Amino acid sequence: MTLVYKYINSRILGMKKIKIMVVQYKINYLKPDANLRKFERLIRKYKFLKPDLIIFPEYGLTGPLFGHYDLAFKINDPIFEKLTEIAKKYKTNIIPGSFVRRVDNKNFNSTCFIDSDGDILGFYDKRTLWSSEKRFLTAGKNEGIFETKIGKIAIQICADLSSPRISDAYKNLKPEIVVNLALWSEEDMKAARKKVPNNIEKIQTEVLVRARSLESKAYTIFCNYAGQVNIVAKSGRNYGETSIGNTMIVNPYGEIISKVSDNREQLLMVELDLSKCHWANY
Repeated sequence: MTLVYKYINSRILGMKKIKIMVVQYKINYLKPDANLRKFERLIRKYKFLKPDLIIFPEYGLTGPLFGHYDLAFKINDPIFEKLTEIAKKYKTNIIPGSFVRRVDNKNFNSTCFIDSDGDILGFYDKRTLWSSEKRFLTAGKNEGIFETKIGKIAIQICADLSSPRISDAYKNLKPEIVVNLALWSEEDMKAARKKVPNNIEKIQTEVLVRARSLESKAYTIFCNYAGQVNIVAKSGRNYGETSIGNTMIVNPYGEIISKVSDNREQLLMVELDLSKCHWANY
């Protein structure tokens, strides 16, 4: 696995710094226990870097379920206890990717923020569902803002990046970091009705991430999955998904400060200066 590490001089006066580790992660499809073990191996391997926050992508614990809703997590699922134990053991905050969460009779594409004490600060449910999700999932309603010991963090999931309505709310909520967890694939361009560039998904995600940073005047982190996922629906039909890669970290001025080289499994490790956020009143 490739590690890209960017260090910012932390001795500058007035700096409010945190270390972020972003994992462009290759998912073990429909194997939550295997993914959980792999999460811990990665966290253990890079603990010497002392990250304050570790981020995994959309559906990082299972891959997309598409009918396999026996793998949806309820609030008392043992996987949450295991995740909190990992956060506490390694003294780091974790956003463990997204997962399907069962609440009463509804399924949500959800994520959560786990702090370094092993406490779940809350859940966020994806608000902008992709076309294939609308048949099975319920859209969320909450803003996904978490007041944490390392700063104010907003979490989005994949297509939420395309919603100006969600981004516009950040003008008042003022997060310091916006995290987007993605399962963004090359195959998504098949939805285009007209001829488009072959790299349209990379163009789209980069432009949107940079624009969202400028709009919110905050760091924006786009965390995509790695490699390929061969999705098998309950009907038996296969759907191959190939990651565009493009995991990146953009500063509050819209500049890319770290980015992966391709769609292979990689890590970005960056030290952020949160005092740069909200640099203007407009």
